[in-house]
Amino acid sequence: MYYLKNYKIFIINILFFSTCNLSCKKSRAHCTTKFVVGSTKNKIEIVDFGGTGKPILFLSGLGNSAHVFDNFAPKFCDKFQVCAMSRRGFGGSEQTTNGYRIDTLSLDILAVTKALNFRKVILVGHSIAGDEISKFASSYPDKVDKAVYLDAAFDRTNLMAIIGPYYPASPIPTTIDSSSIERFKVYREKNLGVNLPEAEIRSTSLFSDDGKYQKEVTPPQIQGQIISGIERPNYKGINCPALAIYAIPNSIYTMIPFYDSLDSENKKKADTGFVKFKDYSKQQIAVFKKEVKKGIVKEVKEAHHCIFISNPVVTEKLIREFLR
Repeated sequence: MYYLKNYKIFIINILFFSTCNLSCKKSRAHCTTKFVVGSTKNKIEIVDFGGTGKPILFLSGLGNSAHVFDNFAPKFCDKFQVCAMSRRGFGGSEQTTNGYRIDTLSLDILAVTKALNFRKVILVGHSIAGDEISKFASSYPDKVDKAVYLDAAFDRTNLMAIIGPYYPASPIPTTIDSSSIERFKVYREKNLGVNLPEAEIRSTSLFSDDGKYQKEVTPPQIQGQIISGIERPNYKGINCPALAIYAIPNSIYTMIPFYDSLDSENKKKADTGFVKFKDYSKQQIAVFKKEVKKGIVKEVKEAHHCIFISNPVVTEKLIREFLR
C-alpha cells in the first residue's frame, strides 16, 4: 500500500453478464456483473449492487477491482442505485495495449455513465481513483452530482520521488502462502493490514485448478503505465460538492504491517518515509481545502489507507451525512 516499491496497493477484478455470479456469492453481496463498452471499444466490468435513487459509481484503487467494495457498497442500496467499475486492465476488464493515461481513464468513466444511463452521478473513489475523479469532475462538470475521495485526494505526480525510496516492497509469498486461496488470503491480510473480500482476491489473482496461487491477473507494466499517466489534479475546475476523507495512520504499522520483518537499515528508511508521508499528507489536505470551491475535509485518525474496510462505520457515516 501507499505506493510501495512494487506498487501493489491491493488487487484486481472479473467481468461478464450473469446474475449473482460466484464471486458475488462468495462475498455474500447481492449483485450482478456485466460488461459495458469503454471509450476505445474496450470491455469494462460493472458490478451492480442494486438499489434505487441517485446513482453512485464506486471507483477502486490501483490494483483493485470493483469487488473490493463488495462488503461496503451495498450499505448504500437503501437510498441509492449503487454500482462499481473495474478500470481497464484489471480483473475481468480488458487489458488493452494502451489507454492508461488519466484522460483515457476519465473517458472510460464517461462511457460507463452513458451505458448505465446515469445523467449525473455520485463518484466515490479510493486511492488513485481520486485522480480519475478529479479529471472527470473538472472535464465534465455537468455529469457529476457529488464526489467522495476515500483517502484519495492527493497530487501523486511527485509522490514516488518524495517517499518512494524509503518504502520497502511487500514480502514475497512463500510456498505455504501460495498453497491455497485461504492461506493466500491470510498472507494478503498480514502484509496489507486489512481483510479483503475473497471475491476481490479471486478476481485479481490467478490460481491453479488445485487452488495454488500463480500470479496477479494484471502485469506490473499496466500499473506502471497508469502511474506515468497521472497529472496534477485540477481542483479549481471541480464545481460540485466534494468530500475528502483522509486516513491518518496512528503508527508505521498501519502503513507497513510487516515492519517488524525488516532489517535495521530498512526500518530506518521506513521511519523516515513515514515522517515524510505525514508531512506530505498535511500539505495535500491544505491544498484540497484551498482549491476545491465546495470542498469538505474529514480526517479519521488511526485509520488504514483502505479506510472503507478498516473503518467502515465512520466512513459510511461521513458519506451519508455528505450525501443528504
